[in-house]
Parts: sequence; C-alpha cells; structure tokens
Amino acid sequence: MANRFRNERIKIKLTKEEKEIFEKKMKLANCKTMSHFLRKCVLEKEIFVVDLEPFRDLQ
Repeated sequence: MANRFRNERIKIKLTKEEKEIFEKKMKLANCKTMSHFLRKCVLEKEIFVVDLEPFRDLQ
C-alpha cells in the first residue's frame, strides 16, 4: 500500500443502541474495521438533495 498514509482522525460518540446498529450494518457490509466501513459509506455513496418545498405547498 504505497502512498496510503492517513493521518487525519475523526471521533464520534454513540449511544449503546446506535453502536449496536452501527456494528450490525458494518457486519452486513462485510467490513472488518470501523475505518473501512466509514470510508465505504462516505466515499462510495452519492448524496442527493431533494427540494421538498413543492410537496409542502400541497398541504
């Protein structure tokens, strides 16, 4: 793994329930480490922003 140096760190705090969900999803994704899982979730997914204003006007 030449030129793969990660020196930035992110910390998060979770409730016990959130941690259990996190770990279940990590296993479902076949990720062995939390770092791998988080990178996979963040870097391999597209984020969509949807304008819901037209639907609010329908009410």
